[in-house]
Amino acid sequence: MTLSTDQILALAPDASSAKAGSALATASKWSNLGNSDIAVWGECQGSGSTPYRAQIDLREPAFKCSCPSRKFPCKHGLGLFLLYSGKSELFAVTAAPQWNLDWLQSREARATKKQETAEEKLQNLTPEKLAQQAEQAQKREEKREAKVARGLQELQTWLEDLAREGFSNLRNVGTAPWDAIAARMVDAQMAPLAGRLSRAGRLAFQTSISDWEEQLARELAAIYLLIKAYQKIESLTPDLQEDVRSMLGWNQSQDSLLAQTGQVDCWQVLAQKTRDDERVRTRITYLCGKRSGLWAVFLQFAVGTQGFDRPIAVGSEFEGELVFYPGAAPLRALIKEQRNVSVIEKYHFPGTQFEGGMQSYARAIAANPFLERLPLSLSGLRLQPDGERWLAILPGQQALHLPENFAYGWQLLAISGGQPMTLVGEWDGYFFTPLSVQTDRQFLSLESDCHL
Repeated sequence: MTLSTDQILALAPDASSAKAGSALATASKWSNLGNSDIAVWGECQGSGSTPYRAQIDLREPAFKCSCPSRKFPCKHGLGLFLLYSGKSELFAVTAAPQWNLDWLQSREARATKKQETAEEKLQNLTPEKLAQQAEQAQKREEKREAKVARGLQELQTWLEDLAREGFSNLRNVGTAPWDAIAARMVDAQMAPLAGRLSRAGRLAFQTSISDWEEQLARELAAIYLLIKAYQKIESLTPDLQEDVRSMLGWNQSQDSLLAQTGQVDCWQVLAQKTRDDERVRTRITYLCGKRSGLWAVFLQFAVGTQGFDRPIAVGSEFEGELVFYPGAAPLRALIKEQRNVSVIEKYHFPGTQFEGGMQSYARAIAANPFLERLPLSLSGLRLQPDGERWLAILPGQQALHLPENFAYGWQLLAISGGQPMTLVGEWDGYFFTPLSVQTDRQFLSLESDCHL
């Protein structure tokens, strides 16, 4: 597997790691370089007397280094990958050292053990144990349900008070009320709702957004609708119940999901964005099945400076199996199997006409009215400035509004040279937010390739 320089740097946990890794992508820093069909390795001299041993399993990719860094991948792994991508002739095709074989074998053993453990747990569950576990789970669930119900009742009262008071004095009051209600939702075990309230509150203080009142009203109305849906959850379909509970913070067991049969396809990584919510970073990756045309969202979370546990680069593709979370319009998925990672040679963009994209959105929102956004790929777009905002002009001269704080308008205009391009992004029913772009010459991720 060979990724481009930009794709490798996109795997870095932060900008400083990317910069340090680039500095290490030179042959003079390394010794004992080698590669096999599935791995590359090398030794990098650090501040100590013993060189650091860095190695990469090319099948995912996965990284391992003997340095003490808590970042993942560390600068040595990034430097090794960059060097291999640019100068593969420096890596001798030879028998792998024992420390590389041990690591690869341990990875395979862990994967096998995890599968065997899950199967053993299922086999060892007697009817008595199953009944006991079910009773304990029911008690925990009833306790949480009560806590959630109290929290949502409090939030409903808070929103109704805010509706009566209006937004005219909102900025004078400050952020304290928003912080307080968000903290209350955390106490009620509804962390996603807490994050959503915090982001909604910040809209009132983003002076660059001229229509913040309208956007804030829409978001608060959507949250209020979610509250009412939970209060009548028994009347919803089972799939829609899963959607509502997921948006409030219930998590389904990943082990039980991964035990299911998923969708096998060649999955192309078409867009990605990272969101910072205080100490937790969320990476949202959009994939599309080359044969099925199905969209999938893969979510990853990291705390502080830690990297994401599965590096995945925009512009790459892999053969694999994805398991979708249950829901009325399934979109979020787990990667059950990933192999044969490579750079995309021919991109597959499903439904790149605007009418088809809107039809897909209409079907999704009809199935799940709580859906916040949907990935879309749209072709033949030209970008045009409109005062302080940007418009995406469709082939039929219709205009899509981009968010007012969209930061990559001039970059896209320069990349395309004013010519039509294909954009992959998110549609929320009001604005289209581009995340990556393809012209007749290149494909770029706005977040990792078009830094301001």
